[in-house]
Amino acid sequence: MSEANKSFHPDEIDVSISEISDGIYRISGFVETYGITFNQFLIQDECPTLIHTGPMGMYNKIEEKVKEVINIEKLAYVAFLHFESDEWGGMEFLKSPKAKLVCSDLSSKLNLTGWYNVPCDHISFWDNELLKTGKRVLRFIMTPHVHHWDSMMIFEETTKSLFPSDLFIQPGKNRAIVSSDLSDDMIQLYKTVGIFGSEEPVRQTTRRLVKLEPKIIFPMHGGCIDASMFPSYTDALMKNEFAYSGNILGQKVQIVT
Repeated sequence: MSEANKSFHPDEIDVSISEISDGIYRISGFVETYGITFNQFLIQDECPTLIHTGPMGMYNKIEEKVKEVINIEKLAYVAFLHFESDEWGGMEFLKSPKAKLVCSDLSSKLNLTGWYNVPCDHISFWDNELLKTGKRVLRFIMTPHVHHWDSMMIFEETTKSLFPSDLFIQPGKNRAIVSSDLSDDMIQLYKTVGIFGSEEPVRQTTRRLVKLEPKIIFPMHGGCIDASMFPSYTDALMKNEFAYSGNILGQKVQIVT
């Protein structure tokens, strides 16, 4: 059976929480079907912010971990970085009516129009716009076609923390902070799943991220990466081929002409 056809039961995923740095928490569950972790990040502040929700069925366990840190009624913002189920498919917003959905302006215009039960009062951001959550400042970085055409990233300026969504992925059941270089595994995974149509948008974004000089990187899949290891991952993206070349989720696409 192919990886794409294996059953996936999000409600059966064990979820853990770790404080990574200065009130920023990684909530993570290993999904054996795909061989990766699904990570969410809670930023504790005057206006607490959750980045990603996990897919439908997994959110209840994620919410329990959030409750270990804050009163869930105080959750102010829930951000998703592109339109995909593991980004925000799990949360029922009617259970947290004070939480505002945050997304890219492209996600708002392209994906959130015409869908049933999508929060109409969501907040969308464009490139370099800021959101203050108290002591922290979130900068939104538009990264179209770094996975999806509506993709964005978040850079928390006070701690220089980068939330790059599916960039800098590492396969396997990783520790909260990775201690070994998994950049080769990252490249091989990208080649297998075929989520990037071209290297160039990814490399344009990578150059921009290097200039930000992040102190710690919070990938959506894998362990967190500190500044000392960051160059290994950026160099791998700049020097290797990893874009789509006929394989999608490990299966060969037969193109008939």
